[in-house]
Amino acid sequence: MPQSIDPGLKQKLLSKLFRPAITLWNRLEGRARQEEFTRSLRAEIRDPLWMLTRQWQLGEFAGVDGGSAAKARVQIDAAHLDRFAVKARNPSTGEWQPAVPYDQGTPLEVQVERESIWQTRLPASDEYLALRAQMGRHWLRLLRAAGHDSLTAVFVEEYGFHDVRDDGVTNEERLEAAHVQSDPVSWQVLTALLGRLPDGRRLLTAITSDAFDAFVDNRLDPRDRQGVKNLARDFQRWFSRLYSQPDTVAEDAWTPPYLEYQFASSAPADAPEEQRTTLVAEEYHHGRLDWFAFEIDRTENLRDSPEASFVGGNFEVRTTVAFVPTQIEFNGMPNVRWWEFEDRRTDFGNINASTTDLPLLLLAEFGLVYGNDWFVVPYNLPVGSLADIKGLIVTDVFGVRTLVRAAGQDQGMDWQRWSMYSLSARDEPGVADQRLLLAPALAKSQEGDPIERIVFARDEMTNMVWGIEERIPSAVGLGADGFERATAMSNYFLQRVPPSAPTPEETDATISYHLGNTVPENWIPFIARRVPDAARLIQLQRASMQRLTDAIPDSRVEPRGAVLRVGLDGATTRQPYFLHQEQVPRAGAIVTRAFQRARWFDGKVFTWIGRRKRIGCGQGASGLEFDRIDSTRPRQ
Repeated sequence: MPQSIDPGLKQKLLSKLFRPAITLWNRLEGRARQEEFTRSLRAEIRDPLWMLTRQWQLGEFAGVDGGSAAKARVQIDAAHLDRFAVKARNPSTGEWQPAVPYDQGTPLEVQVERESIWQTRLPASDEYLALRAQMGRHWLRLLRAAGHDSLTAVFVEEYGFHDVRDDGVTNEERLEAAHVQSDPVSWQVLTALLGRLPDGRRLLTAITSDAFDAFVDNRLDPRDRQGVKNLARDFQRWFSRLYSQPDTVAEDAWTPPYLEYQFASSAPADAPEEQRTTLVAEEYHHGRLDWFAFEIDRTENLRDSPEASFVGGNFEVRTTVAFVPTQIEFNGMPNVRWWEFEDRRTDFGNINASTTDLPLLLLAEFGLVYGNDWFVVPYNLPVGSLADIKGLIVTDVFGVRTLVRAAGQDQGMDWQRWSMYSLSARDEPGVADQRLLLAPALAKSQEGDPIERIVFARDEMTNMVWGIEERIPSAVGLGADGFERATAMSNYFLQRVPPSAPTPEETDATISYHLGNTVPENWIPFIARRVPDAARLIQLQRASMQRLTDAIPDSRVEPRGAVLRVGLDGATTRQPYFLHQEQVPRAGAIVTRAFQRARWFDGKVFTWIGRRKRIGCGQGASGLEFDRIDSTRPRQ
C-alpha cells in the first residue's frame, strides 16, 4: 500500500479488510450483470476434451456413422371396400350370397348387425306396441299438416289395431289372446290404442306392398288421392331414416347354427384383370368390428348380384407423398442433449425385472437404447380402405437414399415373424398380409338395455342343452322377465281350463310312478342329434315341451324371442333349428339383442338392433326328471 495514504484512512481500510464475516449463498445459477443475454444463451463449452472423453466412455466412437432422416417419399395404394355379402342360408355349403353394393355412407358395423325389427309373428299384436303407436301418431301429424284432418277416422278404421283380447277360434288365435290377457301391460296399452290410432306396422306394410294405393283409389276423394300418396312416401322415408334395417333378407349376416355374424367384403385389385381382394369375417360376435375380425381369402371371389347396380368401377387410389419425418417421443425417453434432464413420469431406472420377465426387459431396452431410432410417417387414409405401401425412400442429411422394406418380408424370417395390424391369410396359415385395413367401423356407440337375453347352458343330469329366455321382448318394446311371463301364461291356462286328470283309484300302494315333470315355459330344450353321413359328429336340435292344458289341444311351448324362433316364422312349414354343439361350451353362452345408436363421420345417426355373444356363467339344472317314483306316505 502506498505510504502517501493518510494513516487514519489506512487503518480504517485495514480494519474492514480483515474483519471476520460469514458469507451465505442462496443462488446456484449465475446472475446476469448486463441486460444482454446473448453470451449466456450460447452454452459455451470450456473444456472440449471433457466432451470427447465422455463420447469415448459411452462407446460413441465405435458406432456406425449414419445421417439423420431429413426427407421421405412414400407411395401408397388404397382400395375402397365396395362389395358386401353374407353367408347362404345353409352355411354347411360354404357358399356366399350374391354381393350387394357397399358405400361409405353406412358404417360396416351397422351393415352387418342390423336386422328387421319385426322378427316374430307370434303374437303379432303383442310386439312393439309403443313403436307402432309412435308410427301411427306420426302419420296423423302428416295428415294434419297437409290439411287432411277429416281422413283420420278412415285410416283408424282401415289400419287400426286388431282386438285380440277375446278368445279366438283357432289355436293360434287363442294363444295370441292368451299372451295379451296374461300380460297386464299389454292389455292396458292395447286397450288405450284401440279406435284411437292406426297401427303403424300395418300401415307401413300396406305402403310397401302397393295395397295402400289401391285403398286410396277406392275409398278417398279424387282430390285427396295424390296428396295422401305423397304423404305415404314421406312416411316410408321417415321410418327408414329412424331405424336402419336390411333391404332384403339376403343381407342378414346372422348365422343361427354358429350364433355369430358371417360376412365378407371385397375391394378392387391393382389391375382390372386381377382378382379382387376378398376379406372374410366368419367369427364376429363381440360387438366391436375392426381389422382383427377379417382374414384375406385368396381363393374366394364374390359374385355380384344381377339385381344390383354397381357404380364407380375401379376405386383404386394411388398417391405419392413427400414429408419430413418426425421423431417419436414418449414419456421418460432419454434426451438427446446432454444438459437436459428427463422427466420423471416414466422411471425406467425403477424396473425390477427377474430373469423370466422377458417382455419387461425388451420394453426397457426399446426405451433406453433404441428410443430415438423411430420416426413417425404422417399419412391420412380414407375410412374403409385397404392400403398397401408400395415403396418408402428415406433421404438423410448427407443425401443418401435408402429404400425401407417392410419388416419380416425375407423368407428366412418366416419362423420368427411378428406383426400387428396385419391380416392373416386363410389359405396360408402363419403368413400375414402386410396391407393395412382401415375398417369403416364405429369409434363409439350407445347400447340400450337388452330386449332379449338367451342363456345357453348344459344340463348334465338330463343330458341336454337348454336355451333359457331370461328376457324376452315385451309389449311396449322393452325387455321383460322371461320367467315371469312364462309363469303368467301357465297360471292363465290353469285358471281358464284346468288340466283334466283321471281320478286315482284307492290302493294300498306305498309308492307312485310319474312319467315325468315339466319345466318353465321359458326353458327351450335342445337335444343331441347325429349329423347325417357322419359317425361321431353331433348337433343340437331345438325341441319343444308339451303344454299341460286343455284350452289349446296339442299345444307345444315355443320360444318368444327372435334368437330361438329360427324356422318358425315366415314359412308355410316349420323348419328345424340345428345348433353346433361346440358353440355351447361347458361354461355355456349368452346371446343378447339390444337397440344401438351411433353417429357416423358425416353426422348421420343410425339406430339398429344388434346381437352379442359372450361366454356363459356355467352349467344349469332344469330339474326335469323322467320315470320318477315317489312315496305315497307322508313324511314323519
